[in-house]
Amino acid sequence: MSFGRLRETIRKLKKTTANDKELKQIREDASPLVRAAHQPTLENQELRAQLDLPEPNVTPLHRRR
Repeated sequence: MSFGRLRETIRKLKKTTANDKELKQIREDASPLVRAAHQPTLENQELRAQLDLPEPNVTPLHRRR
């Protein structure tokens, strides 16, 4: 193997290692982000359910014009 090919192989391996670290970080961040996005959805469902009650204790806000 020539010196140039060796350097290129090392460069590719370093890049792959960096990508593995990024992927690991993305995987770690994904779960909290999903929970953060899911929370407003649940709260919205609860508020809509309260609006469907005979006497809702939620007052809908009207859009500004």
